[in-house]
Amino acid sequence: MRLLADENVVPAHVSALDSAGHDVQRSDDVLEKGAADEAVLGTAAGANRVVLTYDRKDVSDVTDHAGVLIAREDMRPRDLRNAVERVSTADPTLDDVVESLSDWA
Repeated sequence: MRLLADENVVPAHVSALDSAGHDVQRSDDVLEKGAADEAVLGTAAGANRVVLTYDRKDVSDVTDHAGVLIAREDMRPRDLRNAVERVSTADPTLDDVVESLSDWA
């Protein structure tokens, strides 16, 4: 899965997904630190990447994106990786879909 990790996503979560073969890019590598959520979602959509974030409130009502995965910061990296794998298998096209990874852990 092609992902854009929001700036608040901890390195352990990014590493767990990288090690499982996911193509993960950090938002602060392509956008200014503190970029608006709309900019993150737009950049991800333009690059056909699903956003990984902890901020449920910031994305729950947004449409026209390549997908959003909402994680909990306290998820074990292994559990996050497994949840992403399950979502990816169940629904490989996440256009305009917002999924809570805790539902898939």
